[in-house]
Amino acid sequence: MGKKIKVKSPAKPSKELKVIDDNPTFMVQNILRTKLAQFTLPDDLTGLEKEKSKLYDLINRTASTGESNSVLVIGPRGAGKSSLIRKVLSELRQQKNFSKNLLQVHLNGLLQTDDRIALKEITRQLQLENTVGDRVFGSFSENLQFLLDALKAGDQKSKPVLFVLDEFDLFAHHRNQTLLYNLFDISQSAQTPICVIGLTCRLDVIELLEKRVKSRFSHRQIHVFNNLTFQDYCKVCRNLLYLPTDFKHESYSQIWNSHIDELLEESVVQDVLKRQYHLNKDVRGLQNLLIDPVCKLSELNPTLTTSGIVDSFKQITTDCKAAVLH
Repeated sequence: MGKKIKVKSPAKPSKELKVIDDNPTFMVQNILRTKLAQFTLPDDLTGLEKEKSKLYDLINRTASTGESNSVLVIGPRGAGKSSLIRKVLSELRQQKNFSKNLLQVHLNGLLQTDDRIALKEITRQLQLENTVGDRVFGSFSENLQFLLDALKAGDQKSKPVLFVLDEFDLFAHHRNQTLLYNLFDISQSAQTPICVIGLTCRLDVIELLEKRVKSRFSHRQIHVFNNLTFQDYCKVCRNLLYLPTDFKHESYSQIWNSHIDELLEESVVQDVLKRQYHLNKDVRGLQNLLIDPVCKLSELNPTLTTSGIVDSFKQITTDCKAAVLH
């Protein structure tokens, strides 16, 4: 017989892990990386206050009074269209019973490449799988009609549904634009109240719609452009690097935020920010500039430095092809 193998008891949690979790530098790095990676919403949408107010009012009317609406949010990539939607929905969720009163369906033209796939995703997000059950549909139109009948079964007192269609222009390339036609048709009739919001970077998106689809669209548009001044740009930068007021170590938070104020006032950093601003006003570009110095924070280097920001700017503006040729 072989030797008996002794089973070791589960390892106890290392005390060092707790030290790391309580390490302010580690916590700062975690918070800033989360903000720069857009996993958290910005505190405010600088330069998009009017657009935010319009969209907030539109969705709120659908959720509170059952008013059907449709709108297109149009703007170049990186202008803040998705952040605008997320911020508005985040603020609306703070209202009592908002989430209970409004169903949400989020579709993306890059993922739902035809109406059949989009229909399955709508069924999943509305949790209508049990309604569909094991039914076998002879065609796409029959499947779509069954789902629409489930939505149309209600009246103005039914729970409203919010449809957010990202990359809206790609849905216009679907065969016969059946999905768009039916969504806009419901929004124009006294059936289940819905709000259809399309996000697109194409200014000519209306021209892509068929005549029957165009006639059922409200033609309401919200244009989002990056109109940040350099002062606004610096404000966004400061907000990205600031620690929140509820940071665990309050004194450390105050010291860190003061350090950020001093850092952003330095002439070299101002010069880098101006060059980045004139190169690209996009907030994503600013996030790319800041992510490298933040990732290099450590116990030995617990603060952001001017040289770190300069090195990051050189790195992201390097011409790779020219570097290979040299």
